[in-house]
Amino acid sequence: MGSRKSLAAVVVGREQPWQVVEIDVSPPAAGEVLVEWAAAGLCHSDEHFRSGDRVGPGTDAAVYPMLGGHEAAGVVAEVGPGVTRFAVGDRVCASFSPTCGHCRYCVSGRGSLCNGNKDFMSRGQLADGEYRHHLDGEPLYLMAKLGTFAERTVVSDRSLLPIPDDLPFPAACLISCGVATGWGSAVETAGTRPGDIVVVVGCGGLGAAAVQGARNAGAAAIVAVEPFATRRDRAKTFGATHTAAAVADARSIVDELTWGQGADRVILTPSVVTPAILHDGLAITGKDGVLVVTGMGPFGETPVPLDIGAFALFSKQIRGSLFGGLDPRAAVPRLAELYRRGLLDIDSMITTYPLADINAALADQLEGRNVRGVLTMNGPR
Repeated sequence: MGSRKSLAAVVVGREQPWQVVEIDVSPPAAGEVLVEWAAAGLCHSDEHFRSGDRVGPGTDAAVYPMLGGHEAAGVVAEVGPGVTRFAVGDRVCASFSPTCGHCRYCVSGRGSLCNGNKDFMSRGQLADGEYRHHLDGEPLYLMAKLGTFAERTVVSDRSLLPIPDDLPFPAACLISCGVATGWGSAVETAGTRPGDIVVVVGCGGLGAAAVQGARNAGAAAIVAVEPFATRRDRAKTFGATHTAAAVADARSIVDELTWGQGADRVILTPSVVTPAILHDGLAITGKDGVLVVTGMGPFGETPVPLDIGAFALFSKQIRGSLFGGLDPRAAVPRLAELYRRGLLDIDSMITTYPLADINAALADQLEGRNVRGVLTMNGPR
């Protein structure tokens, strides 16, 4: 088939608002799939690039104009030559970290670290480096080579995963990134065990999923740290036993729960991880405890004051967490089953908006009026 039109949310420069415009989408090439997106989540990773705080100095021309979005679900509308994993009509979700299935990371169950994702934040298609998406003739940069803030885009078949027929698209899109990342940060990366005292810092989409992961892993107490009161209240419905507005305020709660010993697991899932949050998070982490850094900070190196002796004297650990340490191929069906059984509440995390209201959705998210905004497109439901 020939080129198609698509409404899409594009940002043309740092700190500019999203513009919903019509773009041209070329047919899929070998190894590619055209997806009609039904739902796309507003992950803060996209906001890092819209605001420019994760865009390196002098690299604006390589990033803008950008078609945002990487957390999504929809239906396959067309397949390119050589594609055998998917057929027209298949229900899929995005995988911001493409998986090859045969590198050392994929074969050891660490698909989120697949060698195939080394160029996933560069310009051009994953398959061949060419461009399939244009705005007034100008090639677009696609967030994570997905660009899911659109009615349809062309992506590599390695950037897609199948989803069950009974999994709603809004829930599926969050499983594809935010829910898996938050849940895995608590369960896999932090290694939460029954009886642990857990602190989750930041209770947007990632934090809400982390709270639920810690609860299901058997944590004895979960302290949700969140500046917005509405999200603190919502965190209690997800399993938090205590709440605080800041990490410093959580210190007395943790001390009371642990007789001053500190938390077993501290998970950092705020919109932006600052040096102060990292410092304070490590301070409330107890002996042999784990501090998980899931959220991101601005581009480049940031000095962080840390007590280096705490690592040797108290066996504290700091661990990074990409996709919650999960393998995307195993995580999606696993989390879908937990959702199906009522053990993972995704629906209560979601506030839906039409694509045209993306800026209102973003404002609500940044100001704590929702847990996770989900854009709905004019595609299948």
